[in-house]
Amino acid sequence: MHSGGRNPTPETTRSAPAWRTVLDWLLFTAVLYMGSLLLLSAKEAADASAQQSIIKHEARALFRAFESYYERNRSYPNSYTEPRFDPATLDPLARRGYYKGNLLINLRDHRVDAYDSPDDQGPNREFWVEMSLEDDPAVRVVVANSDDAPLGAGRWLSGVFIFRDGALEPF
Repeated sequence: MHSGGRNPTPETTRSAPAWRTVLDWLLFTAVLYMGSLLLLSAKEAADASAQQSIIKHEARALFRAFESYYERNRSYPNSYTEPRFDPATLDPLARRGYYKGNLLINLRDHRVDAYDSPDDQGPNREFWVEMSLEDDPAVRVVVANSDDAPLGAGRWLSGVFIFRDGALEPF
């Protein structure tokens, strides 16, 4: 029985030219490569966002620790005499139980860059802390209750701030 149509024969069946097959594979590989780059970029952005969220939480906990310390002692830790603030351990805040976090693991060299408790408002009535992030040292975090923080340019800062791209903004 013949249905009227022609059955393909070896002479009428054609395979794609070799160059077309190579071009198809190159195109497929390029699309796959671009897709994997997009996924990698999205993952890196998500990781950076998660890291910043952790740092924000820890910096806010540090600010609350300073405030609790002040409420109890009527002064902030001193910058030059005991109980002196230690940039490598966050003592006396950590040692006395005011701060129990692990902010230091996210900081460059695992320590605070700078701390001061200026006396222009009275002895240890204000403080500021500056920190550089381990993953991006160009980004700095400021925890302060002071008008003397170097990145604050004379403005009164109270809370947690981030300095990036030349601008200081609440964090």
